[in-house]
Amino acid sequence: MCAAVRAPRALPESVQRSGPFGPLGQRRAYPLLPEQIHPVVRIAHRMAGGLTIPERIILDHEIVLIVKGAGEWVCDGERRPLAAHDLLFIPPFVPHAFFADPRTPVEHIAVHFDFAAECPPATRALQGRSPYRVRFTHGLEIARQRRLFSGHRIARALVDVVAAHGSGGVLGPAQATVHLAGVLLALLASPAASAREPDTAKHARRVQAIVKHMTDNLAGRVNHAALERVSGLSTSRLQALFREVTGYPPLDYLRRLRVEEARRLLADSRLSVKEIAARTGFPDTSQFSRVFRRVDGLSPAHYRDALLAGR
Repeated sequence: MCAAVRAPRALPESVQRSGPFGPLGQRRAYPLLPEQIHPVVRIAHRMAGGLTIPERIILDHEIVLIVKGAGEWVCDGERRPLAAHDLLFIPPFVPHAFFADPRTPVEHIAVHFDFAAECPPATRALQGRSPYRVRFTHGLEIARQRRLFSGHRIARALVDVVAAHGSGGVLGPAQATVHLAGVLLALLASPAASAREPDTAKHARRVQAIVKHMTDNLAGRVNHAALERVSGLSTSRLQALFREVTGYPPLDYLRRLRVEEARRLLADSRLSVKEIAARTGFPDTSQFSRVFRRVDGLSPAHYRDALLAGR
């Protein structure tokens, strides 16, 4: 379904302080076991624009996913480039700022949270917090910045966090907590595993190459034999690796890419459903409608009606 994108708005003062800052003092460390992660989601939104932010500190933790656009950010005095699919982790009481490139449209997801209700102890309001940090046991840590790719399972989970948090339903907060807990556990990386990082990077590059081949050939025939040639892997290894990185088997992921492109094309009322089916690799409108309904819950015609009606 279409994800709502909100207009830019300022964050509540309760979660941030603007610079300049004097000495912040030593941050008290709160140890946390992985099984103690039960996040409290404070803010979760998807915004167009709004990513030029002067120096500030936040009083809880934040995850930012760059959906579209480019720019730079400064974190703890270090300047780094930003691009689409970058995931940022910002701890509390660490000065940082964002500078969006004005030449590119920017869209991002932001989630403010605590790892658990008692970490730090919830005896004071957010504004009363003194500098602190969460220290994970077993040498675990979360990188400040990492590059995902289109359709990555962590990116999809963050979309789910935003949807659940903004649903207004009784179960919304609990569902947002579950989705965010999965994101945080996926982001934790042990330094002991750093020796395996070259393999991890190689796997990610292989999956990216496969996704690019799929994207470039949405209207054509894509089968396991073609994906084996692109990846240099056997079908069984390809299936296991692709599912590990994306959460889906390769051909299921391909169907979702095709439906995603079909959604975009359905916004053009000049194109018939038959034309869109052909452009996205479906042999006929019957199979197109069946797959589209299975992924999106609506037929292509009903999706177009809702889209053009602004729902």
